[in-house]
Amino acid sequence: MDDASPTLLLTRPDAQSRAFLAECEGVLERRVPAVVAPVMRIVEVGNIPDLDQFATIAVTSSHAVRRLADEGALRGRRVACVGEMTARLAREFGAEAVSLGADVSSFLERSEAIIGPCLYVRGRHVRLDLVAALEERGVMSEDVIVYDQVAQPLSRAGEALLFGASPVVAPLFSARTAELLGKTLGIRAPLTVIAISETVASAWIGGGDVRIVTEPSSAAMCAAVVRYF
Repeated sequence: MDDASPTLLLTRPDAQSRAFLAECEGVLERRVPAVVAPVMRIVEVGNIPDLDQFATIAVTSSHAVRRLADEGALRGRRVACVGEMTARLAREFGAEAVSLGADVSSFLERSEAIIGPCLYVRGRHVRLDLVAALEERGVMSEDVIVYDQVAQPLSRAGEALLFGASPVVAPLFSARTAELLGKTLGIRAPLTVIAISETVASAWIGGGDVRIVTEPSSAAMCAAVVRYF
């Protein structure tokens, strides 16, 4: 990147983007120049089935946890999570939640800890058929879609940033976000993409300098981002 000060481009849903910005500013103890320009929004869909027929609930995102919490469905439930932050959130809503790994691969490596039958509560867009993967490992599973990650156009402020001449740092937390942002044509800004995993990095087709953090966590993403500010 050149000597000009970079701007942080945050493209997750609004609440998550602002929470991550606050995390970065907390580490730096100062404001960070940033544009919040979500490329998708979370919309609740479908219904929560009768959970009493499942021994374990599996979740890979905070969106699934919050949807279950909105239905008052977590208290006392055994919940297997991807990521400690997701597990912590589920515990806040009364679940007996544990993280089985920081990403789906490590989650599956520890799937012997999952008591079936298991219900995977998920969004419409996923990269892996987790139910099939669990059943291959002997865990009887089903899934239910409870939210959709609906694409929305990049804001004018986001476009202006990517079409400009000043450097941009864009953390990408999901393959869905990477795919949507990567469809932006005519990116001219000196761009550094910080991907939370190799899967997310492989979904990015927008060019620039792509970095992958050492572990798939918000803390690692924050540490990678603040180096540029």
